[in-house]
Amino acid sequence: MKEELNKKLKEAGEEKRALDKVYSTVAAFRLVIFLLAVVLLYMSVHNHSMLMLLFFIALTVVFIYLVKLHNDLDDKLLGIKARTAVINRYILRLGTGWKTFKENGNEFLNKNMTMAHDLDLLGPASLYQLISVAHTDMGKKKLAETITLERDNSKNIDKRYEAIAELSENRDFLIDFESASERIVEIREKDKLKSTGFFDDVDENEQEEAVKDDKPIETFPAWIYLLMVLVPVINIVAIVMVLSGGMNPARILVSFILGLILTWGPQAVTEKLSAPVKAYGSVAQDYLKLLSLISSQTFKCELLKGIHERVSSRDGLLPAIKKLGTIGTFYNISYNPIVHMVLSGFLAWDYYIALATFRWNKKNSTVFDDSIEIISDVEELSSFAVLPLVRRSVKPDVSFDYSDIKLSMDKVYHPLLDTDTVVSNSAVIEDKLNVITGSNMSGKTTFLRTVAINMVLAFTGSSVCADGFSVPYMKIFTSMRVMDDVSGGISTFYAEILRIKEMAEYVQSDPEVPALCLIDEIFKGTNSADRIVGASEALTKLSAGKSLVMVSTHDFELCELKRDDGTEARNYHFEEYYEGSSLKFDYTIKDGRCTTRNAIAILKMAGLVQN
Repeated sequence: MKEELNKKLKEAGEEKRALDKVYSTVAAFRLVIFLLAVVLLYMSVHNHSMLMLLFFIALTVVFIYLVKLHNDLDDKLLGIKARTAVINRYILRLGTGWKTFKENGNEFLNKNMTMAHDLDLLGPASLYQLISVAHTDMGKKKLAETITLERDNSKNIDKRYEAIAELSENRDFLIDFESASERIVEIREKDKLKSTGFFDDVDENEQEEAVKDDKPIETFPAWIYLLMVLVPVINIVAIVMVLSGGMNPARILVSFILGLILTWGPQAVTEKLSAPVKAYGSVAQDYLKLLSLISSQTFKCELLKGIHERVSSRDGLLPAIKKLGTIGTFYNISYNPIVHMVLSGFLAWDYYIALATFRWNKKNSTVFDDSIEIISDVEELSSFAVLPLVRRSVKPDVSFDYSDIKLSMDKVYHPLLDTDTVVSNSAVIEDKLNVITGSNMSGKTTFLRTVAINMVLAFTGSSVCADGFSVPYMKIFTSMRVMDDVSGGISTFYAEILRIKEMAEYVQSDPEVPALCLIDEIFKGTNSADRIVGASEALTKLSAGKSLVMVSTHDFELCELKRDDGTEARNYHFEEYYEGSSLKFDYTIKDGRCTTRNAIAILKMAGLVQN
């Protein structure tokens, strides 16, 4: 995989170097043409020469063409930059560099999302940060909802797995699709830097919301039609009269300034009419590419066929976006202040853009809402398709038969740990109450998180990080990173009680879907005597219903727990070993209770205990 990605990276670099040379040549030639055009304009006015004026007009057309060509090359370079960034992110995912990615889903994380906090589903160094290829706001939101299991996919697990697996096999599509989406972000950033006028100091979302929420102009103002004719006519008359010798050449400047006043005076109206092209015009070609990529694919699975059908069955979707892209190309010329001024003063350019946009919007106002919905669905599925490309994974077996609640895992490992050092574990957890003991830093908590995060992946329809993974569909509860709430007057101990209370209430409600309760260092916030009594009562209650409980602890007394029916808790443990005076861990789960301790050894390593 890495070799293939490096090859693609090299090809992108070679293409960029070739384009850079052409880009520089066009820029230099454009400057020369501009200077020649200025000289010819001066000479045509000064000498009253119609021939020189015609040459000026010809050079002006060439200059505008070069501006467009330069912009096209700039767009291509931007596309290569986006593609390079996408490929680099895949390479970084193969190691630990993915933890530097800007997008980590932190904006969707709140303090009440305990499972997301405990399992690193969102936020820094999270599952979201590892796999996300979403660039639209809707795509990011859908991915966050799926990862945290807020979006219930239990009825579509198999269908989603087929779609995700098919996408993961089509690497070129994944890279091309994300590159086009990434390019939209790059263009948005560029537009923010060069944008002036109605949308100053607002971001892309505010622009799009302005398009949606602002009351539209229902009828194109008749006075604009008048000015669209009047401004060019005034300038043509002035130029002809100057060239015929009947008027002072300064009159051309006067008519030009008058044209600017008439064009830019009602700017609030023209900006409102042009809002859709301002919000979407610069990225319309990229939306078109994204949808065309979907439309051109021949998908096999049901979900992807459905997405393909939504693109191809929507009458006029692709042509409408293509047309706005064309309008956007002409609108983008206005980002060159000199060209924009010339076109506005002589031709009332902004009015023509406003008219074209108004006519487009009357017919196609919902096109981009539909497009973003489709694109976000592909982004969400594509994000999960990343995992099998960068991690050893397997299709999970998720059962809805609750006659035998059992977790069967073969060489399961944590997807967020370094692939060079992560340790796999195999286990069959079939007892209702499971107590895990072990030395400090030996792997108890990591094992609980490994089980849980792979179950989350399984329930989203994704592959899981294991050689084999068979589990029932369950409601996952976690109590791991329990934090106090000073402002709310809640201690760490009470916060943990509230979490376990939530588990107990769910288990006692006789739910259809059984609970998986994962508790790390139960009641560590209180004294040992109360902790053992409280933990015994709580674990007995949790394991009495339709549930499977896994708890880690340093309290060996909990190893002897019995459920209400007299069934003994099943014991597992992790342990350390020594190489000379060095403390080592194999991070491997074993049957039975732990028989070793290492707290003093760790204190010695820290220099806090001498003997």
